[in-house]
Amino acid sequence: MLFRSKVIFIYRGSSKPPAIYEKFTEKVIKLMKMIFVLPDTIEIQFENLGPSIYGMTVLDPRFPNRIRLNQDLSLDEYILPLTHELLHLHQMFTNRLQSRSGGRILWDNVLYKVNTTELSYEDYRQLPWESDVAQKQHKLLAFLQENNRKLKAL
Repeated sequence: MLFRSKVIFIYRGSSKPPAIYEKFTEKVIKLMKMIFVLPDTIEIQFENLGPSIYGMTVLDPRFPNRIRLNQDLSLDEYILPLTHELLHLHQMFTNRLQSRSGGRILWDNVLYKVNTTELSYEDYRQLPWESDVAQKQHKLLAFLQENNRKLKAL
């Protein structure tokens, strides 16, 4: 089975991280596509997201395949937000997670009006799309651990 991907790296207001980040990202995506459906083209945008935000998925129809990651993460810190946001991308690509006008979110055909800035972290984690990512991320990280040789062969 052939898994083609085009990964576009965007450096917004940030210096380019070491090349190992790009290679690592491409290998994670390649392995991830063995168990999850992802778009053929994925945009990874590095920028300063502040000290407490590691990554976010862009719920914007103009950028349907873009995730944003904090430029200040070490490679050890990088794997969790990378896989988390790629799983949101999977949700969007399979139409389980969609943005709607007025800040509304459609999840599995149920419309939610959520102001994430007003939620506690625990309440945020209980949102159905976040619970889904947490469950899938556990499986994905185990799979990546099993394939650790491929990730380390940079």
